[in-house]
Amino acid sequence: MTDSKLRGQYAKGEARREEILDRAVEAFGKFGYHATSMREIAKVCGLSQAGLLHYYPNKEALLLALVDRREQNQAHEITKDIALWVDGILKQEAANEKEKALTQLWANLVGEATDPAFPAHSYFVKRYSRTRKDMAQQIAGISGHQQPTEEDQVKAAILVALWDGLQTQWLLDPKFDMKRYFEYGLTMLTRYSQFK
Repeated sequence: MTDSKLRGQYAKGEARREEILDRAVEAFGKFGYHATSMREIAKVCGLSQAGLLHYYPNKEALLLALVDRREQNQAHEITKDIALWVDGILKQEAANEKEKALTQLWANLVGEATDPAFPAHSYFVKRYSRTRKDMAQQIAGISGHQQPTEEDQVKAAILVALWDGLQTQWLLDPKFDMKRYFEYGLTMLTRYSQFK
């Protein structure tokens, strides 16, 4: 088999994996992780269960691939400019609003991950710890600190809670103006602080 043919097959396989992840987002977001079977995901993907298992050997592998993809899509650049930082956060909030099925899945997974037996429990524990640490480091840089202070760490935790809480309210009631309250929360966080 030629190299170009191998590359073509690899590209088709990757495209199929992405399509499966897109369909899994919808299924998990609608029914939750535990209530969704691999058979149901195979069906919405137009595959046999054996065909689905060729791409993802089990539901946990599929879940972790989804989590990894979201993580890569949410990477932020570190900046010391407060306006750029706020703009980046608001762009991510808008992306979460636009990708409602993925945001709903994420919220469901976070809820299910509170159970230590959940396959991605340790991932979410580490992810929240890393998110708070990264946010605190970002806030410290904007505030002119070399290392995050206790106040920077508190602000980071509040920002994460604000984000998750407002998203949950919006998922429950799509008429809820998440962006408006998120902008207000960011304004409060940056105004009543020692940001430069």
